[in-house]
Amino acid sequence: MTGPRLTAKTWTSALLRRVSAAGDFATVLHRGDDISGAVILIHRARDGAETAFQRAIAADGDYRWRIAAQGEAVADWVKRQRGFDPDLWVIELDTPDPARFIDEPIA
Repeated sequence: MTGPRLTAKTWTSALLRRVSAAGDFATVLHRGDDISGAVILIHRARDGAETAFQRAIAADGDYRWRIAAQGEAVADWVKRQRGFDPDLWVIELDTPDPARFIDEPIA
């Protein structure tokens, strides 16, 4: 099972700093609840292709990142998710390797 978690604001701030320190770019597209807001990551590849990642609970009870949408479907998927959850954070990553900035493995 998962232990104590960082607040959404703390986790997001740390992610932005880590990405910047690596010479890449990340920005907050939508700021959610500081304490318990869920976070969606949008990876924008150098060629413009987009992939949306969402954390989900795995069979073992831990959180894992999963690909939620790709390509042209990303914008509509994010819009729907924000409609369901106004506390949602949306972070865009402009980096060649987004997996190195995510704490949990990407499945």
